[in-house]
Amino acid sequence: MNFWTGRKVFLTGHTGFKGTWLCKMLEMLGAEVYGYALEEDTEFFTMAQPKISKSVLGDIADKEKLLLSMEDGQPEIVIHFASHSTLNRSYEITDYIFNTNVMGLVNLLECVRKIASIKAVLVVTSDKCYKNMESEEGYQEDSVLGGGDPYSASKACQELIVECYRNSFFTEEKLNIPIATARASNVIGGGDYHYDRLLPGLVRSFLYQEDANVRKPDAIRPWQNVLDVLGGYLCLVQKMVRSENADSIYSAAFNFGPEPDGIISVRRLVEMIAEHFEKNSYNINNALNVDETKVLKINSSKAKSILEWQRVYSIEETVKMAVLFEQRRFAGESVKKLCEEYVNDFFGRKKYE
Repeated sequence: MNFWTGRKVFLTGHTGFKGTWLCKMLEMLGAEVYGYALEEDTEFFTMAQPKISKSVLGDIADKEKLLLSMEDGQPEIVIHFASHSTLNRSYEITDYIFNTNVMGLVNLLECVRKIASIKAVLVVTSDKCYKNMESEEGYQEDSVLGGGDPYSASKACQELIVECYRNSFFTEEKLNIPIATARASNVIGGGDYHYDRLLPGLVRSFLYQEDANVRKPDAIRPWQNVLDVLGGYLCLVQKMVRSENADSIYSAAFNFGPEPDGIISVRRLVEMIAEHFEKNSYNINNALNVDETKVLKINSSKAKSILEWQRVYSIEETVKMAVLFEQRRFAGESVKKLCEEYVNDFFGRKKYE
C-alpha cells in the first residue's frame, strides 16, 4: 500500500488548472480528496471528472463555511491552491487580490488550528514572491522577498504569514503541524484554458487558425511540466507527514523550477509551440507589455538535495505533451482519459510509495 492510499486531503482551489491535475493524481494514488473552491472558471475540471469525496463551492474569504467544510472532511493533509493566480488585472482588482490571497490564507490557517486531525499543510505561493533584482543566478529560498505589483506583493505576504504561523502556533511544542510553502515557476500542460497565458492562448489561436499576439518576446521565463511540479508537492507533503515534526527541515520554503533547458525566452517557447501546427501565424506585439520582470529564474537546489526532487520531462517533451493534449481534445477525445493517460505515464516514471 502506498503512502496516499486512504489519506484524507483537503484541497482548496481544486477546480483550477493545477487543482484539477492534482485531484487526478491523488485519485489515482488512492487518496480521498475534499475540495473547496469557487465555481470553476474553465471547463477543465468538469471534463477531467476527477473523483472527489466531497466538493464544496465556496470563497476562501468565507471563514465560517471554510471551517465547516474542513471539519466535515477531518483531513490529515491540507494543500492550499485557492488564490488569484496571475498578474493579469492586478492593478484593477488590488483589494480583491489582497482579500483573497492574504486574508484568505489567514482564514485557512485559523481553521487549521481548530482541526486536530491535520498532520501537514502545504501553501502554494509563487516565484513572484521575490524582490525583483533581475538576478541571473536565480533566486534562492533565502533571497529577499518583495512585491513591485499587487499580485507579487500578495505572494510575498503569504510567505510571511506562513512563517508567522509556523513560529507562533505550529511548532513542535504547540500544535506540532509541519507547514511548508512551494514557490513554483510557470507550469505548462493540457487543460489550461486561461487564454491570457502564453501557451493556452497560442494553442487556441492555432487550433482555430487565428492570428496570435505575443508580448515581451525577449523576456526570459522558466517553463516546466505541471506534473513535475505537482509531483514535487506530493513528495514534500509525504516527507512532512512522515517526519511528524513541525520543526523538521521539510517545514520550510521550497523552490520548484525547471532545468536550464526550460529557462528560455518567450520567443523560443512560441517557436516550439508553432512547430506542432501547420498553420501557425503570430505577431510580435511590444505594445502589449505589462510591468513584469525581464529575467525570472529560481534555484531549486534545495528541493533536489533535501526532497530528492527531479524533473521527469524535458521542455521539448512538455511542450509536445501540452500541444498534443489539446489537439486530441479538439479532435473529440475524452479529457478524462487523456488526463489518466498522462498521469499514468508520469507515475510510470516516478514512484510515490
